[in-house]
Amino acid sequence: MANAAPRYAKALLEALSASGQLEKHLPLLQSLSALPSDVTTRLSDSTVPAAKRASALLSVMGNPSTDSVMGRFVGLLAGRRRLGEIAVIAGSLLALHELRTGIVRGVLFSRSALSSTQVQTLEKSLSRTGSKVELSQSSDDSILGGFRVRLGDTVLDATANNQLNQARRALLSA
Repeated sequence: MANAAPRYAKALLEALSASGQLEKHLPLLQSLSALPSDVTTRLSDSTVPAAKRASALLSVMGNPSTDSVMGRFVGLLAGRRRLGEIAVIAGSLLALHELRTGIVRGVLFSRSALSSTQVQTLEKSLSRTGSKVELSQSSDDSILGGFRVRLGDTVLDATANNQLNQARRALLSA
């Protein structure tokens, strides 16, 4: 079932883009992608009538009209018994949107939080590769100093821990 999520995400992305409503709905889609699993389980519960589940989802979404792109999309998901996949679909749509716009999201790990100026400077520096990098911060007490950035599968390690390990290896191999 989850294999259909990228197809639904692509169709919704195209429909929202064509209607000029994509930017308006991005915050809603981010919220939908973060729905807890117990909510998505309830949306998949076939013992509850599909109309009631669709109505509950629409109310969470701010009651879009049934003629709007989002209203029609929820109706489509209800008819196809896929309301419980809304979080996966929204997540896939956001990933597609980021891929199309060239945005790369990453996590900046450091012992203590860096200032917004430092984070922006690092984002600009990393963005020189052609993609726009957006970083969120996370604390890591194992870092002695410096920072580590994770961008997808790539890790940039500028920590004191890494420099000490490199110095140790150099001394041991000499």
